[in-house]
Amino acid sequence: MSAIDIYVKAVVVLDAWADRRPNKTFFGMALDDFRKIVDRSAATRAELTVAEGQVREILKRREAADELTRRAVIRVVNGVKGDPTEGEDGDLLRVMGYVPHSARGSITSAARRSKAKAAAAAEKPGDAEDEG
Repeated sequence: MSAIDIYVKAVVVLDAWADRRPNKTFFGMALDDFRKIVDRSAATRAELTVAEGQVREILKRREAADELTRRAVIRVVNGVKGDPTEGEDGDLLRVMGYVPHSARGSITSAARRSKAKAAAAAEKPGDAEDEG
């Protein structure tokens, strides 16, 4: 039984007990004893509802903060690229996790060569093994 199901079931039991046999004890428990137990479940659910609302609000604030951070990163990286002593091929840009401008052409060319080689191998299955 899920947490929601058990609480709903407890409320049904509590209501039926209160309606039909309010003065009778079961398993050594009076109706008020059982009500106190069920009330704790209700209270924690109320706390959880508040906490979930807080989490949603915090997530919205994080999204807004991350958008500002993303824009700042773009601006700093563009600033590094445009700096005459750093530039698009500088070490700082590479350490920041970006591919230097001069390496982009060789990466693209290597990717094209690899793709062409794979396509040729697919056309001629026997010849692809001979190439080294």
